[in-house]
Amino acid sequence: MKPTSLSTIASLALSTFIVPISSAPLNIDTGSSSLALTLNINLGDQSTLGPSAAGVQQLFAFSSTQFIQALPENVVNGTEATGGLAGASGTFNFGIHSALNMICYNITLHNFQGEFSSPATTATHIHEAALGASGPPRIAFPNPEPVNGDVAVRNSAGCLKGPFVTGVMVEGVDSGEGFHVERIEANPAAFMADTHSSLALAGAVRGQLS
Repeated sequence: MKPTSLSTIASLALSTFIVPISSAPLNIDTGSSSLALTLNINLGDQSTLGPSAAGVQQLFAFSSTQFIQALPENVVNGTEATGGLAGASGTFNFGIHSALNMICYNITLHNFQGEFSSPATTATHIHEAALGASGPPRIAFPNPEPVNGDVAVRNSAGCLKGPFVTGVMVEGVDSGEGFHVERIEANPAAFMADTHSSLALAGAVRGQLS
């Protein structure tokens, strides 16, 4: 995985320009549609980022990126294929900044049906799970919402910074506790991205990182 500079932000489709950091939703004109982008970032002591311009440049200098196609046929329960949610598909695009323990995301679902359903705080995740296996969620993302009222196309985009909370307890500890995105970079194939539906509880679509 090669380090990714500011020039690849457009590839992630988070924006075609530098987005100011804000805890409130931003209306971004992508040229074809309006995208509600929430940057959920808690930078803590921002003095560690230096001057504002340099801080923004550092913020968007990703150490790696992932572009994942998620399909229903990749979904398993344990190690048994379930078929997922027939007709659905998704793209999960991630930009990782390991020094800040931050991940930016642009997730699009097509033909999702049912309600989002998961024991976690949301139904859209990165799990620590090898190909063909299940595993605990490590990061929970906001569920994609209809684009311009079209329920056939749903999108969620923004950034999350650790500490991460999933709402899933494993031996009394949240499965996101202590997780750092550098673990994804160290072995991306050990992780997958998915979303869960009330019509496909094990997963509607799934894609393996690489």
